[in-house]
Amino acid sequence: MKLITKNFRLNALANTYSAALYDHICQENGAPAFTINANSSPIKVEIVGGIAGLRELVDEFYLNALKKNYQGWEAAGIALMGKCLKGTVLTKSGLEIWHSMVNDMGNSVGEVQR
Repeated sequence: MKLITKNFRLNALANTYSAALYDHICQENGAPAFTINANSSPIKVEIVGGIAGLRELVDEFYLNALKKNYQGWEAAGIALMGKCLKGTVLTKSGLEIWHSMVNDMGNSVGEVQR
């Protein structure tokens, strides 16, 4: 897996966020899977590769979005990701960002379906 940043702190936070999120998804859904909504149709997404697979989603739908939209994206990523975790536990902000990523995934799939 090619990481989106070489910033050690941001990578460590993204890894911890991915692990906490993976645990949350597995507990919430009973499996490493979640559902997106694409054009009002639910689509089940199975996470392939465990935590590393989820980290790829975090890179694409969280960190890449920051990189495309903010000049100081790594500093912003560290600040935002820091609010997503309390130690190794997801915070309300971490869950809100996850729900935003799920919506973005649904919108991306919906665009392809059109």
